[in-house]
Amino acid sequence: MPNNINVEPLYSTEGEQVKVSPAIGFLNVLLTVIWWAGWAFMIIFTLVSLYTILAFFGIESVKKSFEVTTPFMALISSISVVIVASVFLIIVKQLRQICDTLVTGDPFVPENANRLRVIWIAAAAGEILRLVATFIISWVGKTAEGTPIEATDLRVYVWFMVLALIILAEVFREGARMRQEAKLTV
Repeated sequence: MPNNINVEPLYSTEGEQVKVSPAIGFLNVLLTVIWWAGWAFMIIFTLVSLYTILAFFGIESVKKSFEVTTPFMALISSISVVIVASVFLIIVKQLRQICDTLVTGDPFVPENANRLRVIWIAAAAGEILRLVATFIISWVGKTAEGTPIEATDLRVYVWFMVLALIILAEVFREGARMRQEAKLTV
């Protein structure tokens, strides 16, 4: 068995083109489509929020269009959807930037660890805001009817995903640190 195993071909050299896998190309296209769909969603619900603000402040012609719900409930709901869309766009932006480093063949950069950190913070903040909005909507709806307030649903799988992202961010941070140390070692 030969003892002269060379790992240098595994790493790209300066100026060398990296072959992009079809999966990464597909992910780039998918993330771009999701990015623009997220912006469309954000614009639609921002307009809905503005409409409900008009009703909330008593413009009668707008207020008459609310038959099923109150303007306050619609306002809370639409603002919570805008917040969720914002969190979604933050996460997609970070994923697009991570995919860009995959395309260049250099995923273990310190920026990707920071991007993963932004993703887990955004996911955790979004889930906390969802819980708060759900509680407010439940509280307003139940107290108006005189029925007891139900507990909001705690989605354990979201917190498990946040934990996994925290671990991945630290793995990327450690990988980038080890890579930097290896570059400095002669």
